[in-house]
Amino acid sequence: MSFHRPILPGKAIQLVKSRNLDAPEKLLADYAAAGLIKTYALMREIRPAGGPTKTVRDSQIPQEEWGRIVASDNIVTALNGGTVQLEGSKLPGGPPTIRITGISFSEASLTKVLDRYCTDAPSIILQEPLARISEPQVGRSSAIPSQSSKHRRKEVAPIKPGDLTATVAQAVQATGLGRTKIDQLMRDGTLERTKVGRRTLISVESIERLAGTRVAR
Repeated sequence: MSFHRPILPGKAIQLVKSRNLDAPEKLLADYAAAGLIKTYALMREIRPAGGPTKTVRDSQIPQEEWGRIVASDNIVTALNGGTVQLEGSKLPGGPPTIRITGISFSEASLTKVLDRYCTDAPSIILQEPLARISEPQVGRSSAIPSQSSKHRRKEVAPIKPGDLTATVAQAVQATGLGRTKIDQLMRDGTLERTKVGRRTLISVESIERLAGTRVAR
């Protein structure tokens, strides 16, 4: 696995905790299930119904397998270095039974996600310049802007090429639609959303399908 820098689950949990985020174990599993971070296994044993077992070593764990880990409440076992058993279907063609041993995380992909989605964008304060204060004059007062003259807005990073998901704010910026309309499109399924911890992320593919053009830049 020389193509990535693996870290053990304990180190990954520490990285999440360093951002003052709650439930780091569940957050890591949700990230992996959403395909936002890369994870790897020392060994994956895949046994389809009625078929032979296939052993795959040093491989990336597909996000659908993380979805099964989350659904089966095996998160703690997976992150404690144990072997995770995902029971499959007994019918041919159904999901196979999978045993996953030795899970690790890509430090680079985890750090990238934490930097992008788990820190607030810096606020930019647009403030009127202070008027030069001269000698007091009769009938005139010094023009000093009050607190109400300050306007705050948040920078929203554009969707970048290669991004699989975007925040709601990025979807608003990319489509020009309002937040209420974006919420409606998420509810009716036009925009595909996923929950990662307390954050809502939207599939970039569904945004581009709605916009009829590429939105990454």
